[in-house]
Amino acid sequence: MQTNSINGGSGTPPTFQVTGKMSTFGGPDDHGMSPTEGLALFEPVDASDPRYSYLFLPAPPPGTSGLGRRLDPSKFYLACRWVYSETPRDFLRNNLATILNPQNGRSVSARPVDWGPNPDTNRVADLSPGVAGALGLNTDDFVTVSIYQSSPALSAAVAGDGHGSSNPRPKPAIKEFIGSPNHSSRNGANIEMVVLHCTEATLQGTLAEFQNGDPSGRQVSAHYVIDRNGDIYQMVRDSDRANHCRGANQNSIGIEHVGLPNDTLTNLQAKSSATLIAWLLEQYDIPANAVYGHDFAPDYNLPGGTSCPDKLFGPVHSQATIATWVNNNVLTT
Repeated sequence: MQTNSINGGSGTPPTFQVTGKMSTFGGPDDHGMSPTEGLALFEPVDASDPRYSYLFLPAPPPGTSGLGRRLDPSKFYLACRWVYSETPRDFLRNNLATILNPQNGRSVSARPVDWGPNPDTNRVADLSPGVAGALGLNTDDFVTVSIYQSSPALSAAVAGDGHGSSNPRPKPAIKEFIGSPNHSSRNGANIEMVVLHCTEATLQGTLAEFQNGDPSGRQVSAHYVIDRNGDIYQMVRDSDRANHCRGANQNSIGIEHVGLPNDTLTNLQAKSSATLIAWLLEQYDIPANAVYGHDFAPDYNLPGGTSCPDKLFGPVHSQATIATWVNNNVLTT
C-alpha cells in the first residue's frame, strides 16, 4: 500500500494515498504531451465507450492522434505513479480518486487515466485543469490523493445491496457498477419508496453527468440507470442517498430510464425495470403504492414541478399512470 499518515474519515485505510506537489496535464493545449502520446489506463476504443467517453473531446484536436491531447481539460481526471501490483489497471479504471486541497479543505472525485508525473519533477500527481480550478490549486501546491477499496466489496454491493437475506427474488444482473461521487449518507433513514425517472438524455450523457462531481455543477445521481436495451447500471449503493428527487432523496431509491421526453419504454427496458422494482419492493418491504413518478414523489419540492418521467410509462402525466404500469408489470413479475 502506498500511503502516508492521513487516513480516510470513515476509518477505512485507503488502498492508495499520497500527499505532495501537483501539476496539470492533458488536453489540446498541453504541448508537453506529444501529439501521439497515449494514456496508461485507456485505449483509443475507450473514447467511444459510454462509461469513459465523457473524459474526451468528441474528436482529436487537429494534428494529434493520441488520447492525451484529446482529454477534455474541464473534466475531472488525474495521474499518479501507481504500483499496478497494488492498484491494478482495471481497479484504477473503475474507481474514482478523492483529491483534497489541504489548504482550503475542498475535495473532488476524479478518474485515474494515466501514470505520472515523472519522478524527476518531485511531484506526486498530475491533475486536470478542471480539478485544479475546482480546488483552487496552482502548480506545486500540495494535494492528497486517496482511493478507497469499496466497502463492502464492490461485488457484494452490486449483488446483495440491502438489509435482509430472505428475499426470494434474486437481484437482476447489474451490467456494471459505475460509482457516482454525488451521494451522501442516509443517516439511518429507512428506504420507503422507489422513484422512477426519464433521463431525457442518452446513456452516455447520463453516465457522464452522474460522474461529474464538480461543485459548481448540478452534482446529480441516481441509484440505477436502465438503458434502452435493458442493461442495468448501478451508480450509488442502495444504502446511500442519491441526488435525484430533492426532498424525497433521504428515503428513496432512484431509477433512471434512458429515453427522450416522447419515448416509451422498450420491451427490454420495461422488463428490466419491472424485475428491479419487484426485487426492491421485496428487499426493503416497500408497498407497491410507494412507487412514484418523479413529479409525484412525496416531498419532491421543486416549484412548478417537472415533466419527468415524461411519457415512458404512459401517455398521461399522472401518478395514476405510474400505478397502472406497476400493477400491470411489476406485480405480475
